[in-house]
Amino acid sequence: MIESAIQQPPRVSLTTQRVSIKGRLRDVTALRVDDVVVTLREGIITVGTVFDAYWLQRTTLPDLPRLIEQLRIAEARPDLLIHTQRVPDTTPRFDYFFDWDNVAAVPISTHEHWMQRQISAASRRNVRMSEKKGVVVQARAFDEQYIRGIMAIANESPVRAGRRYWHYGKDFATVEAEQGTYRDRSTFLGAYVGDEQVGYLKLVWDADTAAIMQIVSKMGHRDRRPNNALLSEAVRLCAQRGVRHLLYERFVYGKKDDSSLTRFKRENGFVRMDVPRYYVPLTVKGRLALRIGLHKSVKERLPQWATAPLIAFRDRWLTRRFAQK
Repeated sequence: MIESAIQQPPRVSLTTQRVSIKGRLRDVTALRVDDVVVTLREGIITVGTVFDAYWLQRTTLPDLPRLIEQLRIAEARPDLLIHTQRVPDTTPRFDYFFDWDNVAAVPISTHEHWMQRQISAASRRNVRMSEKKGVVVQARAFDEQYIRGIMAIANESPVRAGRRYWHYGKDFATVEAEQGTYRDRSTFLGAYVGDEQVGYLKLVWDADTAAIMQIVSKMGHRDRRPNNALLSEAVRLCAQRGVRHLLYERFVYGKKDDSSLTRFKRENGFVRMDVPRYYVPLTVKGRLALRIGLHKSVKERLPQWATAPLIAFRDRWLTRRFAQK
């Protein structure tokens, strides 16, 4: 284990933090440990996670052993702390219990290499088709016009890919607040057909990685393949900046190893990179929960054969429900 001595008494205080839960902003209980915010999810056990750890710059992430020692002596500590290493740091660095999480990443060299060697033939055709059908991708300011374009895309339908779309029907102030995070180190791309914004992609930069926070396009322009055009421009910008990996959240979600989203990522050059996700018990209850497997959610514990029919039923029900409106 990597040891880290506390050089001065920790400053731990109880606070609240606004987070997005199923597309809605809510205030949750949190602990502020020096400059780090640890959000708390209460249930059978209280689970702590570093707020927005996936989006923070790697240089600003807390020293994990020090954070753990500070939390251990805090009165309102969680039962369990969960923390995931960040790409490209894929080798386990700490002697805590962990299992493997996964990230979708495009290894970046040049845009030409991505086009010719990393994506499928179908994706190459889609990128070229998008250009032929008049899709133009541009970096835009995060201003009222761009935000209105996001809203028009989000309000096209309350259902996407068989699931209720969380961003449908939100007002301007909410969309501005949710989409405008980390804007000082973000690039906002828009896909346009004439003057109409038909897609958008938000790219958040770090030192040697960039992460896609949102990529959404209008279903009515699906035949123009705006998402492929947006991805192509994102890869081009990463290559220009010398970024080593373009990230897009998980490659596999839960046990769905061949979902439509996973197929889309695979065909567009993303590969699976496994990273350690640590589970550190901070109380007796946390140690017991880890021992009997309560550190994972119910969804993670259920086998795919049990969840697949329920997901399919939900998708069909939502599609029928909103098609009748």
